[in-house]
Amino acid sequence: MVYESDIDHYRTWWKRSRAVTQGYQKAYKAKTPAGDNLQVEFNFHDGLVKLQIEPFSELGSAYTSTIKRGTTIRERDVLHGINIPLKKKFYPFRVIFSCLPDQDILDCIGGVYEISKIPLFKYRVSDKTDIQYEVEAGKFLNPESWYQRFLSKFKEKSKEKKSTYIEELKVRAVDDINDSILGFSIAAVLYFHFFDFVVLGWSLALFGFLFGGVDWVFRNRAPLFLKIFLFLFMGSYFFYTGYTRF
Repeated sequence: MVYESDIDHYRTWWKRSRAVTQGYQKAYKAKTPAGDNLQVEFNFHDGLVKLQIEPFSELGSAYTSTIKRGTTIRERDVLHGINIPLKKKFYPFRVIFSCLPDQDILDCIGGVYEISKIPLFKYRVSDKTDIQYEVEAGKFLNPESWYQRFLSKFKEKSKEKKSTYIEELKVRAVDDINDSILGFSIAAVLYFHFFDFVVLGWSLALFGFLFGGVDWVFRNRAPLFLKIFLFLFMGSYFFYTGYTRF
């Protein structure tokens, strides 16, 4: 529930600050009376907005969401170093973000997490009754039916998961291709040095476990099992060939 007086109060929480992320030119910070820290950074060249929250109830935790012209491209749990859906984390702060005194940033957010596209403090109502607003149209309206809310949340959740998966796949594809090229290259060098299929098989299998461990330990993500399976399959084939035929 939102009150006009609260909206005017939320606006005063936002203060200009210096952007700490490289490539971002503008930033705002806000701190709630409960101790929650909020931050917004804006890259107007690429239309990127980075939202960050540090809930006081989760001491030490921080969550970031990178949005590009109305599409969430990355959601990250900073403390644990993993990418996860964060709508439940940002949703309680949607009204505060909607009071951000910067129209350009709200345009780039594009209604994600039901953050208004127009600063809410621009609205004025005649009384202090409870109100509900529609973020997409920037108009006040009656509550939606339970079916409409369920359908809207289902569509938004599917869109966020698909966007996050595609962006993560693009980022990790380069690393996986480099791992494969490096592993097969070193295995080929070992083979031409020893001319032994058994050595080639052992080296490929070893690289499969090695690069899987690199993903798990250093890159903070689940290993690509297709990459590991490829190394293990090729290693098993060459080991079997060298052991049985030579």
